Amino acid sequence: METNNKNALLNENRELAEEVLDIYSLKIFIILDLLLFSIFLGILLHPLLSSLWLNFLLPLLFFTTFTGLLQILDLLHKKS
Repeated sequence: METNNKNALLNENRELAEEVLDIYSLKIFIILDLLLFSIFLGILLHPLLSSLWLNFLLPLLFFTTFTGLLQILDLLHKKS
């Protein structure tokens, strides 16, 4: 699809485009992305880490840290 057609569609169906963007920015999709990236991080770190508990701890720590940061930023955004 050409750029001109995309712009025309967005102008004609602005409500639909806003709805799609609202759905895409739902927190569940962001959390699922964090989960998938944490799993990918664990797979990447597996050959480098010798202990088994570090293979699980580092991706879990990454996931919980950024999920907590997401919650804090969401609360700050709702307050303002």
